[in-house]
Amino acid sequence: MIFKGVCTALVTPFTNKKRVDFKALNKLIDYQINNGIKALLILGTTGENCTINCDEREEIIKFVVSKVKNKCKVIVGTGSNDTHKAIYFTNQAQKLGADACLIVTPYYNKCTQNGVYYHYKNISQNTTLPFFVYNVPSRTGFNMEDSTIKKISTLKNFQGIKEASGDINHILKLFNVLDNKKIYCGNDNLSHIFKCYQANGLISVTSNAYPKQVIMGWKTYKNSLNYNKKFYKCNEMIFCEPNPIPIKYILCRKNFISNSLRMHLTSRQKKNKKILNYILDEME
Repeated sequence: MIFKGVCTALVTPFTNKKRVDFKALNKLIDYQINNGIKALLILGTTGENCTINCDEREEIIKFVVSKVKNKCKVIVGTGSNDTHKAIYFTNQAQKLGADACLIVTPYYNKCTQNGVYYHYKNISQNTTLPFFVYNVPSRTGFNMEDSTIKKISTLKNFQGIKEASGDINHILKLFNVLDNKKIYCGNDNLSHIFKCYQANGLISVTSNAYPKQVIMGWKTYKNSLNYNKKFYKCNEMIFCEPNPIPIKYILCRKNFISNSLRMHLTSRQKKNKKILNYILDEME
């Protein structure tokens, strides 16, 4: 078991010149560790991984692993729609000291359920780093069937699944084919449902800004209900525009980072800024 509890899907801060802001990243990591986060997921969707070049990728992994110094686990997003590239990224992450990787299902160049199984099988056969599968149909246009994830779960080094389909029926089927210790919630607004079924953890975007509250909300099912009532509007607004646009704005308002994104992501719309400010004023 790589981790149990809350993992933060960490943003990648940029300077106003769009370079990686390691000073801000250092501050964010301290904030996460000091509040008791169990793991950090870097270079995922929230980390704008598709805009990070190869040199930056290596620098970021080295920096985070060195900074964390085993105070929490480091998970690296190594997924690609090119199986060979995913293998390369996974081996690179292991070489640089990561504890595990998160591998998204193939996107854009569509495949069958059989194809996605062989994607992970090939990665498993050519790497030794523990891996989590990432199911996020809203991003990939592809939803894994429960029978497919059951087959993938037999592969060596399979650690679990970050489930972010948002489909309740699909989620319930998942709990029937996988040990709950292998299931991690990938939707902040559905954490209470996963907690009810005793999922092993939550990989959260909201915890970038509110790690203490998200951790407290995950402790018990009763806590998760209270957390979701209080944070319902906040969790909804964090995804009012493509992630990580809103969460970066929140972190900017909390003076952690500059509100800098890489194209094609653009700053939040004015109408959403007004609503976000209203909700944040209530939260603080």
